[in-house]
Amino acid sequence: MVVIGLGSPFLTDDSVGPRVVRELAREEYPGVRFVEAHAGGLLLLEELSGTRGAIIIDALLDEGLSPGEVVVSGIEGASHNAACSHDCGLTEALDIGRTMGMPLPDDTDISLVAVVAKDVTTFSEALTPEVETAVQRACTAVRSILARRHAGSPAEAP
Repeated sequence: MVVIGLGSPFLTDDSVGPRVVRELAREEYPGVRFVEAHAGGLLLLEELSGTRGAIIIDALLDEGLSPGEVVVSGIEGASHNAACSHDCGLTEALDIGRTMGMPLPDDTDISLVAVVAKDVTTFSEALTPEVETAVQRACTAVRSILARRHAGSPAEAP
């Protein structure tokens, strides 16, 4: 199992994914690998290869939701970071990887935990107050997914 915090650590709320991963990496989860990734698309394949499941944490831009809301979904809810503007989206990247024979998790074994962002364009390492208060709720969502999947199985190498 891999838990990927996706986003730039220097673009205000875009850093929420890496921030959640840093919080969770302080806890014991045998068989779970925590990764900070700063680019999506095909570059995520390297982190997903060889795993049976993944949780991707990312910032979400959605004007219909309030900043700081935490949204949990399958890969159909891929955010803007999971699809790099110079690359392909997460589902397309997974299709390409599978066509190349990469050992990738099934779509149903990939979860997205997104935090609705307020600002992803200002250069800052600090989250907005709305997103800062969502970090622990996002951590709780990831912990819940890990518990449901019985993460920590010694059968899967980290």
